[in-house]
Amino acid sequence: MFGNVIEEIVLSRWKLILGQSADPTEEIQLTGEEERIEKLLQTAYGDRQTGGFGKSSAKVRKWLEGIREHFSPEVVSLMQKDVLERQNASEMLLEAELIEKIEPDIQLVAIIISLQELLPDTTRKVAKDLVARLVRKIEEKLRTRIQHAVRRGLSPRSHEVNPAGSLIDWKKTIIRNIKSYQPETAQIIPERWFGFYKGYMLKELFLVIDKSESMISSAIHASVIGAILASLKSIRTHIIFFDTEIQDVTDKYRDPVDILFSVPMGGGTDIGRALNYTYQQMRYPKRSLVFLISDLDEYAPLDDLESAINRITSSGCNLEALLTLNEDGKTEFNHKVATMFQTRGVRPYSCTADKFPDILCERLMKL
Repeated sequence: MFGNVIEEIVLSRWKLILGQSADPTEEIQLTGEEERIEKLLQTAYGDRQTGGFGKSSAKVRKWLEGIREHFSPEVVSLMQKDVLERQNASEMLLEAELIEKIEPDIQLVAIIISLQELLPDTTRKVAKDLVARLVRKIEEKLRTRIQHAVRRGLSPRSHEVNPAGSLIDWKKTIIRNIKSYQPETAQIIPERWFGFYKGYMLKELFLVIDKSESMISSAIHASVIGAILASLKSIRTHIIFFDTEIQDVTDKYRDPVDILFSVPMGGGTDIGRALNYTYQQMRYPKRSLVFLISDLDEYAPLDDLESAINRITSSGCNLEALLTLNEDGKTEFNHKVATMFQTRGVRPYSCTADKFPDILCERLMKL
């Protein structure tokens, strides 16, 4: 009996490899999941009669979602490349007449961004136009709130100071010293002075964005947020993407669409290297705020990451670890690495794009 089970598994695997034509009488029965996998493979590697997408862009999208569900990222990349070459899917998916009828959503845009290096020049402009339509919607939703968050977060707050070297906040100084009022002379003799230190240092904000396949949706939102922040002169914003290499796009682009199409998505993850690079760019660590946006699925040695975390936190820099920055805040993440961050005083948490302006304002106020 056990031998029969093994034989059935082997035969079903061969059927998946060779395709439906190898079993025209359907003597080999596939499970429900195997049938779904067989259809995905047939679409990519079948002949013109049995494979391909016909003239349906919905089929392309469904197929792309399906391979992500059933195959590893490495296999997904290979199958995407194969289907674009064999079935001309990119031309069909990005045909201008079809694009005009499609209402872009984050999933579709994420797929296009992940495929950008494989797109022929003739379809790249159409792809950018589609991505831009979604990006503008996100911008419209977030721009005013982010601008307001920065204004509130950076509004000057006076502190107790030495009056000889500061700009005095007279209102606060009087209120805090009202008990020192002298009736005989009708004067207040301050015991504590409040004011602003001379020499304003521009605060720095770093968006350090994981560009692995699982983080594309968050990378899209982070690019929009980064472009909005980069347009503000009241704060210096750095936009840094990483996998196992660093891609710093600070001051290179103002349009988030250009940012997204300048950064190839996918690859491994070396958070430690990204944090070390970020630290090297800081002018004043105590006046710097870092948002690491990653599911923390670290590929590099954890000892290196631990050293990088300690280096940043011990410098006085404010480090935040966002596990996601998307529409719903849902994500899968590496719990072991998350625990490492937490034991070093950095509690990772999920965040939606809608909540980010409030978090940004709160953190800026603490700088």
